[in-house]
Amino acid sequence: MMKLQRDEEAVSAAVATVLLFGGVISIISLMMLTMIPIIEELEGSVERHDMSAQMVQFNQQTTTLSEQGMPGDVVTQEFVPVDGSLSWDMMRSGMWYSSTWEEGHSFRIRDVLDNDDMLKIRHKESESSSACFSDLRLGPDRPYHYTVPDWSEHVVLTTKPGLSFPLGPIEIDLLRNGVVHETAKLFVDDVQQWSFDEEEWSIQSSQELVVHWMRGDRGTTEVRPTDAGADGLGRSWALPLPVGTVDLNIVSNELMMVSGNGDFGDFTEVALASDLLNVGTKWNKTIELNTPQVVHITTTTDAQLMLSVGGVEGATTWKSQTGSIHGTSFTPPTMEGHLLLSNPNDEGSTVTWRGSGITIDAMSSYSIAWPPGELDGASTLQSSIPISVTWTHSNEPTGVYELGAIDTGMESGMQMHVNNSNEFNIEFRSNGQQSIVNVSTLVTNETIVESGNSVSIPVSNQETFINTTEGHGVYALVEHGSIGLFHGHHDGARRCVSIGITASGWIDLKMPWTSMGGRSIVDLQTAWQDGDYPASLQIDLYGLVVEEPYTPIASAWVMQVSRFVYDFESSVTGMEVAVSGGAVLTNHPEYNPTVIAAPADRGGPGPRFAATIPALHPSSDSSYGGGTLSMEVTLTKRTSLASDVAYEVRRGWAEPYGSAIAQSSTGGLDASEDWTVYPGRLDLLSDYVGWVPDPGFGTVESVWHTAGEPIQFSLQISSLDAHISEVIA
Repeated sequence: MMKLQRDEEAVSAAVATVLLFGGVISIISLMMLTMIPIIEELEGSVERHDMSAQMVQFNQQTTTLSEQGMPGDVVTQEFVPVDGSLSWDMMRSGMWYSSTWEEGHSFRIRDVLDNDDMLKIRHKESESSSACFSDLRLGPDRPYHYTVPDWSEHVVLTTKPGLSFPLGPIEIDLLRNGVVHETAKLFVDDVQQWSFDEEEWSIQSSQELVVHWMRGDRGTTEVRPTDAGADGLGRSWALPLPVGTVDLNIVSNELMMVSGNGDFGDFTEVALASDLLNVGTKWNKTIELNTPQVVHITTTTDAQLMLSVGGVEGATTWKSQTGSIHGTSFTPPTMEGHLLLSNPNDEGSTVTWRGSGITIDAMSSYSIAWPPGELDGASTLQSSIPISVTWTHSNEPTGVYELGAIDTGMESGMQMHVNNSNEFNIEFRSNGQQSIVNVSTLVTNETIVESGNSVSIPVSNQETFINTTEGHGVYALVEHGSIGLFHGHHDGARRCVSIGITASGWIDLKMPWTSMGGRSIVDLQTAWQDGDYPASLQIDLYGLVVEEPYTPIASAWVMQVSRFVYDFESSVTGMEVAVSGGAVLTNHPEYNPTVIAAPADRGGPGPRFAATIPALHPSSDSSYGGGTLSMEVTLTKRTSLASDVAYEVRRGWAEPYGSAIAQSSTGGLDASEDWTVYPGRLDLLSDYVGWVPDPGFGTVESVWHTAGEPIQFSLQISSLDAHISEVIA
């Protein structure tokens, strides 16, 4: 019988071998756990640098296209992802510029890109009187909307001139009760005329229009310049006109040369300035038109223009020299007629002009013959407190004119007042989604005005107070008789709110749009398209300067620009390389916001600054994903937002890259001795011109610093439509 024997040494060796193998496996596992993040980080670094090169090249092409291209020009680029995917982000993006028009004043905004209806402003140098918001309608599939007034019988319109015109025709839809009734295609300087019945009519256009609403074949209106500055004055007008007699009257404070052209021919005339104190320059001309056409008028100085069609009849509200309806300084038109001076205040107003003057009692109106006799020029009106001025061809106003708001001094607001001995109708339209209006002459106190609809009330020799008790403010038009002409604007323009506060800190403002905070991108895109929420925004701030409460203080332009994003993973998820507003950005590694290529701008020589913003937006049928994709970018239009002398220029950017862009743009400060010795002291910085972080490090805003010198400021935006398609091998 065989006896089994145990080899202890062999067993020990086997156990040792197993333990050693287990130890090696453990060591390898630990090494793998340590090495995998490093490997992933290296892979992420490869993806970042590969796509950064592609994005920088793409950004250079789109920037050049936006600055130098013409509508219809196209650039293309093929994107080859490594392991990530390409997509669009339209909610976490955007930027803004702001500028001030008064020396020594500053203007800042916050919380304006979070898609709700609240924002903060800061202007501490004087009282902030009111602010007006205008929807810029930037992006594809975001048409301009025009609601036809109930009193209007027909319209004459054309495309608004700009820096560049679309390559093809502009499509304009005429809607009846919300359904497309007729479509027209307009080229540059084409005129379109439509007539209306008693149904609800509206107009949609892919481009901004110059619109003249008419009743009958006669009327008078003040026409806003196509290049209007912050004060509403300008030097260029495009006038769509019907067949017949046209009378033009231009007033200015300086010597001017007036030029005009159209199918009727052309002319150039000089208007001489008066030598008298408080008397400006006037220019009149009558033109006979045999065909409907666009007449272009230009002047060499800032001016105001009154247009009369079919004879000098009708009425028009005349803006003050600061662009407000209620103001203290006016240069009224010099056509023979009357001025209706209305004082909406609780105290009397003293109004003076060359050689005469009157006192208007509180909450009352006064009519005077105009212009003053034997005066060769345009006399100015000066009032001790804000009033409104309406030009009429007779002592009794006939036609259509705006009723300015008491609380804002502008075209729209919460409170209005009228007191004269005439019979007329007041037509209300909400400057938001809904307004509940209390009209003192009505038995039923509350009148509900819905968005897109108008409500008319009759007034007969009564003092009338209008007060919006709930909702947003209103526009109001006074209309009387069988004639009328009114220069209209699109539904998202000049929505004004009252501020009336002097504060050194931040002031909360509620915008006259429905909040979209927390809503999905689908809801937001629908709101942009319908005009229920602004597709980019212009803000004009008015404040008290030298006894004029509605002086234009500052403007801001808030651009919602889409981000083209490459998403990838490294040791962590959520890494990206993105193009937005002319900048190439990344948060790799570890969510650290970094600027790969700064947004383009141009400064100098001297205190000058110019920028063109490439506003990139995708088409609705673009492709997405991780395959090879081809991008085709088309320049659709270029728009001038500002071209004037500014005293402070700021730029801000939405987070998470706002602080990084603010810091990256200030690299030149390293060479400044003043900044090295006195960091943060802008008042002592004299050896540097360029971007400076303000109010300190970590801010999302930067200031264009010129050591206190006025800045020749120019800002443009180019609309770029992007279409992405998959490249099939």
